[in-house]
Amino acid sequence: MTNNSDLKTGDLVLCKVGSFPPWPAVVFPQRYLRNDVYKKRKAARVAVCFFNDPTYYWEQPQKLKRLTSEVIHDYFKEKKTNASLPDLIAAYKEAKNFTNLNDFITAKFSEEGRLDELLEESIPQGEDPFLSKGHQRSKKNNGKQGDSTDGTFDYSNNSTSTNESSRKKRKLKSDESSENEKNLDTQVSSSEKNTNAIETTKNKNSTKKKRAKLDSSRNIEICMLFRRKIQKNLIQRDTAPSNQELEETHNLLTKIEENLYNNPNFFDINALRQSKLHKLLKVIVNDSNLSEFHEVSKRILLSWTNTIHQLKLEKIAEHKEIQEI
Repeated sequence: MTNNSDLKTGDLVLCKVGSFPPWPAVVFPQRYLRNDVYKKRKAARVAVCFFNDPTYYWEQPQKLKRLTSEVIHDYFKEKKTNASLPDLIAAYKEAKNFTNLNDFITAKFSEEGRLDELLEESIPQGEDPFLSKGHQRSKKNNGKQGDSTDGTFDYSNNSTSTNESSRKKRKLKSDESSENEKNLDTQVSSSEKNTNAIETTKNKNSTKKKRAKLDSSRNIEICMLFRRKIQKNLIQRDTAPSNQELEETHNLLTKIEENLYNNPNFFDINALRQSKLHKLLKVIVNDSNLSEFHEVSKRILLSWTNTIHQLKLEKIAEHKEIQEI
């Protein structure tokens, strides 16, 4: 086990949850957590993000065990004993290949479809894992931005976090991200204003609606947005969805169905591999409380049958490769 004072963001640990075996995870900085995860924060606990698993967990530091290269090595030496747990083996493999917190968080944001929220160019590790979203790195004395002269970070809320040039650069990047979000929302919006091109006939007394295709050059990005919005509306919540959220989800699923047979294929294997949109639809189909979305979800999944089968074959091949390590 480890002491509170020893644990820093970016540290690799083993976290035990319920009946599951201890699982490889990384200590995650709170300011980068999704809002739904952050709302569940508990006193005297740090956030960890599991490898080969999309979930987070709040745990007391003293209950976490450090995951060193020696521990990983010993685990793979016993691979025959652990052969029945391919997901856990894959998690250890990801932990073994872990390079730094910056790359890990960037990949996590991409997987969760929120790269537009990642405004920092470089994410440091080795910070205090108890710091909340409200704390920001700031200048101290004459040290570099975010650093003090003794090499430690200063998180004072009262000090200036960036100079004028940095603020302008950050604002510009934020504006660009907001513009990207607007563009994507335009792509997936179901309103007639955004999804139909209206052609005025010569007599101007009738109009013809033409369905606008999604931009295939941004299919992965848009699929990630589909997943993030639907997941937020229906799955990642503690209360029942509002009527507005239900309506938005119906519109999003309709938009997906309208673009199933585009040429080129919008929902190709790369888009599904990255977004895992098909897995989200399976969760919806298996939830009796979401029965109003079952039929359209089943139709979409049926059209993706061959692609989903290819992804399963990839997974099987990956598991075989892991077992041969």
